[in-house]
Amino acid sequence: MTFSPRQLVPVETESPRLAMPDQNLRAPFRDPQAPGIRSPGRTVALRALVLLVPALVTAALAWLSLGWFALDGRLTVAEGGLIGVSAFAFYWVVLSVVTAMLGLFWRDRKLARPRHGLRIAILLPMYGEAADGTIGNALRLLAALPGGGRHSFSLHVLSDTRDPAQALQEAAAVATARRLHPALTIRYRRRALNRDYKSGNIRDWVQSSGAAHDGMLILDADSVMGPQSVLQMADALALEPGTGLIQTVPRVLPGHSLWQGLQGFASEVYGTNMGRGFAMWTGVTGNFLGHNALVRTRAFATSAGLPHLTGRAPRGGVILSHDFVEAALLRRAGWGVRMMPEAEDSFEDTPETLIGYLRRDGRWCQGNLQHVRLLFVPGLHPVSRFHLLQGAMAYLASVWWLALLVLWALPGQGGGLPDIFADNPLLPSWPTLPPLTQAAIAGLVGLMLVAPKLLGIASHLRHHGLPFRRAPRFLGLVLAELILSALLAPTLMVHQVRAVFRTVCGRDGGWMPHVSGRSDLGTLLRFHRLETGLGAALLMLALTGQLSLWLMPVAISLCLAVPLAALAQMPRSAFHIRRISRRRIA
Repeated sequence: MTFSPRQLVPVETESPRLAMPDQNLRAPFRDPQAPGIRSPGRTVALRALVLLVPALVTAALAWLSLGWFALDGRLTVAEGGLIGVSAFAFYWVVLSVVTAMLGLFWRDRKLARPRHGLRIAILLPMYGEAADGTIGNALRLLAALPGGGRHSFSLHVLSDTRDPAQALQEAAAVATARRLHPALTIRYRRRALNRDYKSGNIRDWVQSSGAAHDGMLILDADSVMGPQSVLQMADALALEPGTGLIQTVPRVLPGHSLWQGLQGFASEVYGTNMGRGFAMWTGVTGNFLGHNALVRTRAFATSAGLPHLTGRAPRGGVILSHDFVEAALLRRAGWGVRMMPEAEDSFEDTPETLIGYLRRDGRWCQGNLQHVRLLFVPGLHPVSRFHLLQGAMAYLASVWWLALLVLWALPGQGGGLPDIFADNPLLPSWPTLPPLTQAAIAGLVGLMLVAPKLLGIASHLRHHGLPFRRAPRFLGLVLAELILSALLAPTLMVHQVRAVFRTVCGRDGGWMPHVSGRSDLGTLLRFHRLETGLGAALLMLALTGQLSLWLMPVAISLCLAVPLAALAQMPRSAFHIRRISRRRIA
C-alpha cells in the first residue's frame, strides 16, 4: 500500500486567505498600512559621501586618461569610448573600497525588549534537496527557539519537489519530526504545480496561510541559523513597525571541498565587513537576498506581488532574481528594508565544485539582467534603483573588463601589430610611458582590487584578534584565497560574459537544481573547453609578439582552468582548512 505525502503528514490548516495582488509596474504605489519610515539625516549624508567619493575618483581618472591620450594632439572615437568604459568599470571598484572602509566603523545596535511578541512562521522551500539534512537544519533551529518566549514560532516545509519518491521522503521526515517533537508546530505542503519557482512557492503560502502569522523567516534549503540571531531579528521587527524586511549578512559554511573552505573564509573575513559597510550607508533602504531574512507578512502581501514581465524568457516572463525586486517594491510602498549584520549566526552553503558554482551563477546572471528593465519603474526609491543597477553590473562588468583587457593589452603602434592596424582609428594610439610609470599604474589598479580584502582583514583582526599561534594558518588562508581567486578570475570572467551573451541572445537557462558531487576529468574538460582554448590562443599570440606581454598572466590562468577546477573540488580536509571564527555554527 502506498501513501501520498498528504496522507503521511497533516498539511497547512485552513485559514483566511490573504490577498497578494500583482504590483502595477507602470504606476507608483503606496501601502496605506505602512507607517512610513525615512533614513535619518546622518545616514543620508553618509550615503551621499559613499556614492560621491567613487564618482569623484572616477572623474579624476577619466580626466587624467583624457590628457594622456591627447598627448599626440588628437583623440579618436575609440579612445573616448575606452575612457568612458574604463571610468564606468572603475566606479564599482572604488565603491567596494569605500564600502569596506566604512565597515571598519560599524557598531552593533542595542535593542530594547519589545512589549509584544510576534507569530513567526519559519518557511523552508524545497526543490529536490536531501530531505533529512535539509529539514533537520530547520528543525534544530525551531527546537532551539524558546517555546514559552515572547515570540511564537512554527516550521512550514514548502515543497516544490517534482520526484514523487523524494516527496515521500520529505513527508516521512516531517512525520518523524512531529512524532519526536510533539510540542513543536511543523507543517508540510507540496505544490502540484511549481508556478513561478521559489517566489511563487512563497506567494502560494502567503495567500493560503500567511494571514495567521505576523512575520515569516525565509530560509533556503542550505540555510543554517542560530536561535539568538532569529530572536534579535524578531525583536527588531516588533520594535520597528515601519520595517517590512530584515536581512542578515549570511556567511558561507566551510563545506567539504577546498572551494567551499576558501569561500567560507572569504565570506567570514571579507564579506562580513562589506556587509557592515553596506548596512551603514543603505539604512532603511537595504536589500533582500532571498533567504535568511525576516519579512512582515502583510506588508509583503500588499506590496511585493511580482507580475510576469512582458515578452518571453530570458528577458521576460518570471522574474528569476525576485529578491532585489521585492525589496524595491516594499520600499516603494513605504516599508523599510534593513540589513542586520549583528545577527551573526546566519549561514548558507555554496556549491562544492567550480562547475556547480558557475551553473548557479549563470542562472543569477539571467535574473539580474532582467533588473535593467525595472530601473525606471515609477515610485522606486533612488537607492533601490541603484541596487537593481548594481545587481546587473555584477555581470555586465565582466563584459566591460574583457573589453578593457583586450584594448589595454594591445601593443602600441609599431609595437608588434601587423601593418594593417597602424593608424587604425578603431584602435587607441598609446602614448609611450616609462616602465616605472606603467608599473605604478598596474600596481595602483591591483591595490584597489585587493583593498576590500585588506580592509576586511583589518576589521576581522579588530573584532576577533589573532593569537600568535594561529597567525601562520591565518596568513596561509589569506594567501591561498588571494592566489586561487586571482587565478580563477579570468575563468569566471569568461563564463559571466558567456552568460550575458546567452541571455542577450534569448537563450533561457531556466531554474536548475544545484549540482552536487565532484566532476570527473572528462566533465571538467568539456565544461572548461572554451576558456582553455581561448587561453592557448592568447598564449600563442603573446609569445609571437602579436599581443602585449601584459596578457600573459591571463592566458596562463585560462590554460590552467581544468587543473584549477580539479584542485578546487578536492577535500578541504586535505589542506587543513577549518573555520577561523570564534562563533559557533548553530
